[in-house]
Amino acid sequence: MNANFQDGRLTEGLQDTEVTEGLYSQSQEHINAEQAGGGQKAASEQVKKAERASLEHEELAGTYRTRWIAWAIIGAGWAGSLAAVVLRGGAVEWFMASVLSMIIVISGIAPMMGAAGLRATRVMPREEMRDGGQLTIHLTIRRSYLVPFVWLAVREQTINESSASNREISVRSVFTPVLRKETTFLYTLHNLRRGRHPFEHVTVTVGDWLGLTAIHRRIEAKAEFVILPGLPIEQNTYKPERAGGAAVQAVPSLLAGRAVDSRGEAGREEIEAAVRAAGIGPDSRPYREGDSLRHLDWRSAAKGRGLQTKIHPLEQPVKTIIAVDTLASAYDRDDRLFDACVGWAALAVSKAASFGSAISLLLGQGQAAIHTSPDGNTQDGLSGILHAMALLRADGRGSLAGSLASGANSLNRGGTILVFTADWRGGRSWGELAGYAAEQGCRLELFVVTRASVPTFAMREQQRWLESGGVKVTWLHVPASMDALPYAEEGGAAHELA
Repeated sequence: MNANFQDGRLTEGLQDTEVTEGLYSQSQEHINAEQAGGGQKAASEQVKKAERASLEHEELAGTYRTRWIAWAIIGAGWAGSLAAVVLRGGAVEWFMASVLSMIIVISGIAPMMGAAGLRATRVMPREEMRDGGQLTIHLTIRRSYLVPFVWLAVREQTINESSASNREISVRSVFTPVLRKETTFLYTLHNLRRGRHPFEHVTVTVGDWLGLTAIHRRIEAKAEFVILPGLPIEQNTYKPERAGGAAVQAVPSLLAGRAVDSRGEAGREEIEAAVRAAGIGPDSRPYREGDSLRHLDWRSAAKGRGLQTKIHPLEQPVKTIIAVDTLASAYDRDDRLFDACVGWAALAVSKAASFGSAISLLLGQGQAAIHTSPDGNTQDGLSGILHAMALLRADGRGSLAGSLASGANSLNRGGTILVFTADWRGGRSWGELAGYAAEQGCRLELFVVTRASVPTFAMREQQRWLESGGVKVTWLHVPASMDALPYAEEGGAAHELA
């Protein structure tokens, strides 16, 4: 493909377009810009809400502190009352000394004993799940001494290391274990996002009932869970007991719910068709003596091309090449756009594994490719690739074209490279990649993930230029449910009590 011709083609297309088409395209582009701007505005508002919630949480955490001024006054009063007991020894002096001594024991010594020998144990039922899922965690705090007059404030957090913004999920709860050395805190994390989520430590604050003392302890309790890439599953299962009427009345609402995600269904069909066609290679060879007549390509023979024997796809190794663009500039620090891109690529990987194909996952320049073999355990290879895709970050600097041109990854002649990206403006690099794939006897199919509901005029022009060079372009969208913010909620799915 002539990459230098692209810019001229884009500007020239605007001049050569008819007036009616230009007016329609401009109006459609304006609508698309408003829709895309609305989506970006909604995403930015969600980010701002998350930041405000995080700041409020930090402010609440900062309220737990020792009141040193109050302790200075109590200490001075206790010293004065002891002096008064020694000098006068009256009932009032003894009463003041006893009250202040009791405050020192309950609000000073008791929290110190309660904070001694704290231990934390975290139990998670699973360590891997899909994007958008939820996880219930049991956190148990054990004390060495049975101290009744204290309260415990537990706070822990996990950071998504695969996110460019390192978003965290934190949870906090307060207990008053009067006659228990062991306390269990049950909470659930909702709307979890793709990535690796480690736990480093648990912060426990031990305080008294008067609010004079707050002793902070950090207890090391390392653990982690991984959220595998994936797309949200639409729950459209019909349940008669929830329909509130006859089944005939409930059918239209069911069909309407399915029609909402028509673009998602179309994207899934395009990916399945591309995976089926990728890596098959030539489907015929010259006729050899002994070949079954049922496998002869009679249509090819009728055209004068000689006798050809059709090759069944299972007779040759099938290899599906899937590439994920990790270039940082392609996503503009939009985590969910990159998660959607990886989710669509994970769908292609799962489809290829279900067909029994060998899979090669290609990343940016400088990143090693991941391969599976059709002779091995398909599920184990699929699990390894999905786990590796869960750890991907959109922080790459090298292009996919550079990764392939380096010669580190071999291509099967006649195959197809399925590329998933959000960089629809990078026509020059995709042209170079398509040119290199053509030299290797392969073709390039581009899946572009975008937040725009309908491709803009510039997008369509870019698609026309790429398809003129033999690159098929498919537009994929970001599901609306992927913009739900993750949060923590006390209690589990069964509403258990700690």
